Amino acid sequence: MPAILTIVNGGMRASARPAAVFIPHMEHMQQNLPVGLAMRLPDRILFSEPSDIQEDQLVVRSFPSSNPQSFTVSLFTCDRNPQPCLLGSFMVDKSTSVSAQRELQRHQALGDYVTLDKNIRGYLIEGPRQNPYSAFSTFMWQQNGMIYSLSFPAIEQQNMLQMAVSMARERPFYRIGD
Repeated sequence: MPAILTIVNGGMRASARPAAVFIPHMEHMQQNLPVGLAMRLPDRILFSEPSDIQEDQLVVRSFPSSNPQSFTVSLFTCDRNPQPCLLGSFMVDKSTSVSAQRELQRHQALGDYVTLDKNIRGYLIEGPRQNPYSAFSTFMWQQNGMIYSLSFPAIEQQNMLQMAVSMARERPFYRIGD
Protein backbone atom coordinates (compact mmCIF):
# COMPACT_ATOMS: atom_id res chain seq x y z
CA MET A 1 0.00 0.00 0.00
CA PRO A 2 1.42 3.40 -0.97
CA ALA A 3 2.42 5.78 1.78
CA ILE A 4 1.35 9.40 1.99
CA LEU A 5 4.08 11.98 1.74
CA THR A 6 3.59 15.60 2.56
CA ILE A 7 5.25 18.59 1.01
CA VAL A 8 5.96 21.71 2.98
CA ASN A 9 5.71 24.34 0.32
CA GLY A 10 7.10 27.27 2.25
CA GLY A 11 4.64 29.69 0.73
CA MET A 12 5.37 28.87 -2.91
CA ARG A 13 3.25 31.01 -5.20
CA ALA A 14 2.43 30.49 -8.82
CA SER A 15 4.58 32.50 -11.16
CA ALA A 16 4.48 32.98 -14.88
CA ARG A 17 8.15 32.31 -15.35
CA PRO A 18 10.18 29.09 -15.30
CA ALA A 19 13.63 28.84 -13.71
CA ALA A 20 16.30 31.10 -15.21
CA VAL A 21 18.15 28.16 -16.79
CA PHE A 22 15.19 27.59 -19.15
CA ILE A 23 14.66 31.22 -20.26
CA PRO A 24 17.24 31.23 -23.12
CA HIS A 25 15.63 28.04 -24.48
CA MET A 26 11.95 28.98 -24.21
CA GLU A 27 11.44 30.08 -27.81
CA HIS A 28 13.07 26.91 -29.14
CA MET A 29 11.05 24.74 -26.76
CA GLN A 30 7.78 26.46 -27.69
CA GLN A 31 8.51 26.03 -31.40
CA ASN A 32 9.26 22.32 -30.96
CA LEU A 33 6.56 21.41 -28.44
CA PRO A 34 4.10 19.09 -30.21
CA VAL A 35 0.74 20.69 -30.93
CA GLY A 36 -1.79 19.90 -28.23
CA LEU A 37 0.71 19.48 -25.38
CA ALA A 38 0.99 21.89 -22.46
CA MET A 39 4.43 21.83 -20.81
CA ARG A 40 5.14 22.94 -17.27
CA LEU A 41 8.56 23.70 -15.83
CA PRO A 42 9.54 24.56 -12.25
CA ASP A 43 10.23 28.15 -11.24
CA ARG A 44 13.59 27.06 -9.82
CA ILE A 45 16.00 24.15 -9.94
CA LEU A 46 16.87 22.77 -6.51
CA PHE A 47 19.96 20.77 -5.46
CA SER A 48 20.99 19.17 -2.20
CA GLU A 49 23.70 20.97 -0.28
CA PRO A 50 26.61 20.90 -0.54
CA SER A 51 26.50 20.86 -4.33
CA ASP A 52 29.12 21.75 -6.89
CA ILE A 53 26.40 22.09 -9.56
CA GLN A 54 25.92 25.62 -10.82
CA GLU A 55 22.51 26.26 -12.41
CA ASP A 56 24.00 28.65 -14.99
CA GLN A 57 26.37 25.86 -16.11
CA LEU A 58 23.60 23.34 -16.84
CA VAL A 59 22.98 22.20 -20.41
CA VAL A 60 19.28 22.20 -21.40
CA ARG A 61 18.09 19.88 -24.16
CA SER A 62 14.54 19.28 -25.34
CA PHE A 63 13.27 16.19 -27.10
CA PRO A 64 9.93 16.27 -28.93
CA SER A 65 8.29 13.03 -30.01
CA SER A 66 5.42 12.65 -32.42
CA ASN A 67 4.56 8.98 -31.84
CA PRO A 68 3.58 8.86 -29.09
CA GLN A 69 3.18 12.59 -28.76
CA SER A 70 5.39 13.71 -25.88
CA PHE A 71 7.98 16.30 -24.91
CA THR A 72 11.01 15.97 -22.63
CA VAL A 73 13.26 18.69 -21.25
CA SER A 74 16.47 17.31 -19.76
CA LEU A 75 19.21 18.93 -17.71
CA PHE A 76 22.82 17.83 -18.10
CA THR A 77 25.92 18.79 -16.12
CA CYS A 78 28.10 18.56 -19.23
CA ASP A 79 27.81 18.98 -22.98
CA ARG A 80 29.87 15.93 -23.96
CA ASN A 81 31.56 13.45 -21.68
CA PRO A 82 32.27 9.72 -21.69
CA GLN A 83 30.61 9.56 -18.26
CA PRO A 84 26.84 10.03 -17.95
CA CYS A 85 26.01 13.57 -17.01
CA LEU A 86 22.18 13.56 -17.02
CA LEU A 87 20.93 15.45 -13.99
CA GLY A 88 17.19 15.07 -14.51
CA SER A 89 14.22 15.34 -16.84
CA PHE A 90 10.77 16.91 -17.04
CA MET A 91 8.23 15.24 -19.36
CA VAL A 92 4.69 15.68 -20.62
CA ASP A 93 2.38 13.31 -22.48
CA LYS A 94 -1.29 13.62 -23.38
CA SER A 95 -3.49 11.79 -20.89
CA THR A 96 -4.78 9.73 -23.83
CA SER A 97 -1.34 8.17 -24.36
CA VAL A 98 -1.61 4.45 -23.65
CA SER A 99 2.03 4.16 -22.54
CA ALA A 100 1.79 7.23 -20.27
CA GLN A 101 -1.47 5.91 -18.73
CA ARG A 102 0.17 2.54 -18.12
CA GLU A 103 3.17 4.18 -16.44
CA LEU A 104 0.92 6.44 -14.33
CA GLN A 105 -1.09 3.38 -13.21
CA ARG A 106 2.18 1.66 -12.24
CA HIS A 107 3.11 4.71 -10.16
CA GLN A 108 -0.34 4.75 -8.55
CA ALA A 109 -0.07 1.07 -7.65
CA LEU A 110 3.53 1.04 -6.41
CA GLY A 111 4.34 4.61 -5.47
CA ASP A 112 3.82 6.86 -2.51
CA TYR A 113 1.32 9.64 -3.14
CA VAL A 114 1.92 13.32 -2.63
CA THR A 115 -0.62 16.12 -2.78
CA LEU A 116 0.83 18.80 -5.04
CA ASP A 117 -2.01 21.29 -4.99
CA LYS A 118 -5.75 21.35 -4.50
CA ASN A 119 -7.12 18.19 -6.16
CA ILE A 120 -3.75 17.24 -7.71
CA ARG A 121 -2.14 14.07 -6.44
CA GLY A 122 1.19 12.72 -7.69
CA TYR A 123 2.94 9.40 -7.22
CA LEU A 124 6.59 8.78 -6.36
CA ILE A 125 8.58 5.63 -7.01
CA GLU A 126 12.00 5.82 -5.39
CA GLY A 127 14.97 4.65 -7.44
CA PRO A 128 15.80 1.66 -5.23
CA ARG A 129 12.15 0.49 -5.50
CA GLN A 130 12.22 0.60 -9.31
CA ASN A 131 12.28 -2.72 -11.13
CA PRO A 132 15.01 -2.95 -12.22
CA TYR A 133 16.85 -0.89 -9.61
CA SER A 134 17.61 2.67 -10.69
CA ALA A 135 19.67 5.49 -9.27
CA PHE A 136 16.81 7.77 -10.41
CA SER A 137 13.46 8.27 -8.68
CA THR A 138 10.40 9.10 -10.77
CA PHE A 139 7.32 11.15 -9.99
CA MET A 140 4.10 11.40 -12.05
CA TRP A 141 0.75 13.15 -11.95
CA GLN A 142 -2.17 14.03 -14.21
CA GLN A 143 -3.33 17.62 -14.62
CA ASN A 144 -5.57 19.34 -17.20
CA GLY A 145 -5.51 16.49 -19.69
CA MET A 146 -1.74 15.98 -19.48
CA ILE A 147 0.47 13.48 -17.66
CA TYR A 148 3.62 15.03 -16.23
CA SER A 149 6.66 13.20 -14.95
CA LEU A 150 10.02 14.00 -13.45
CA SER A 151 13.08 11.83 -13.11
CA PHE A 152 15.98 12.84 -10.85
CA PRO A 153 18.66 11.02 -8.85
CA ALA A 154 17.17 9.38 -5.76
CA ILE A 155 19.34 11.58 -3.53
CA GLU A 156 17.49 14.62 -4.97
CA GLN A 157 14.07 13.18 -4.16
CA GLN A 158 12.90 15.96 -1.82
CA ASN A 159 14.08 18.62 -4.25
CA MET A 160 12.34 16.79 -7.09
CA LEU A 161 9.09 16.86 -5.13
CA GLN A 162 9.46 20.59 -4.47
CA MET A 163 10.01 21.15 -8.20
CA ALA A 164 6.88 19.08 -8.94
CA VAL A 165 4.85 21.31 -6.61
CA SER A 166 6.18 24.33 -8.49
CA MET A 167 5.34 22.75 -11.86
CA ALA A 168 1.78 21.95 -10.80
CA ARG A 169 1.29 25.58 -9.81
CA GLU A 170 3.08 27.12 -12.81
CA ARG A 171 1.21 28.22 -15.89
CA PRO A 172 1.86 25.84 -18.76
CA PHE A 173 3.29 26.94 -22.08
CA TYR A 174 2.17 25.86 -25.52
CA ARG A 175 3.55 25.66 -29.02
CA ILE A 176 4.02 29.01 -30.74
CA GLY A 177 3.89 29.76 -34.41
CA ASP A 178 0.90 27.59 -35.40
